[in-house]
Amino acid sequence: MPTYTYERVTRPVTKTVPCRGCGKKLKRSTTLEQTISPFNRGEDGAPKTRDQIVAELREEAATWHPRNDICATCDAVADAAVKP
Repeated sequence: MPTYTYERVTRPVTKTVPCRGCGKKLKRSTTLEQTISPFNRGEDGAPKTRDQIVAELREEAATWHPRNDICATCDAVADAAVKP
């Protein structure tokens, strides 16, 4: 059985957000990606083109917000307060 390797389209995203605990600025990063493959289809059922994927990744990058928005110091203080 052959192995197929599909081209990945990636977009790195970096955002600066304030810590929920102390307000310190935090830099958080991620890489969003999709592949150009016959299985990655658009709403019309046709395979997505590179331009469609890039547009989707750009839109997703604009709305992306990091889940971890607390600094290590505040996180350690919160963990210490929870432990008996």
